Amino acid sequence: MFQQLQRNNWEDYRNRKLDSYTDLLKKGEIDEDLIPLLNKINSLEDYVTLSSCSGRIAVVDLDDFGKKLNSEFLGKWHSSVSFEKVVSAIMKSKRQTWFIQSPPIIHVACKDWNSAKKLLEISNNAGFRRSGLISLENLVVEIASFERIELPVALAGKMVVSEDYLRILVDFANRKLEKGKEKLRRLYEMVISL
Repeated sequence: MFQQLQRNNWEDYRNRKLDSYTDLLKKGEIDEDLIPLLNKINSLEDYVTLSSCSGRIAVVDLDDFGKKLNSEFLGKWHSSVSFEKVVSAIMKSKRQTWFIQSPPIIHVACKDWNSAKKLLEISNNAGFRRSGLISLENLVVEIASFERIELPVALAGKMVVSEDYLRILVDFANRKLEKGKEKLRRLYEMVISL
């Protein structure tokens, strides 16, 4: 019953999501280095992408950890960043300021259980070991991995980590970000085989 319902509505659902994707592309709201992979996934009739990020490094000011309302990006980069740029962003701190490095993440709706299973298998083989099914309603696969750093670096405008430690942190974040990009390249090669 579920699979039949999914198949009957799949084309309409997929076309709506492809229209949204095209609109985001035109507005320049999709990470450039992800576009070839997303285009390839969207060219396959059993899949449609929903949301994505190619991985990033950010400095975020917020009221308290976990409270995203009223948060402000003081700096955001989708490629390697210099120590100086990170320090410049941290110096804008007014509240609780966090240094965050996030791995790539892609949400993909799948036509049926078999297509979801195939996508999960190749995602895992590409190194995205935190991938899984996050919605049974639309069979959404989240492609994700573990490369993440998240810690406070300033409180009320005052840096709470040493300059030496911050240099090491920025270096690790850049290396982890690049590791995520390598996984995206492997995933692209594997998606071609679908």
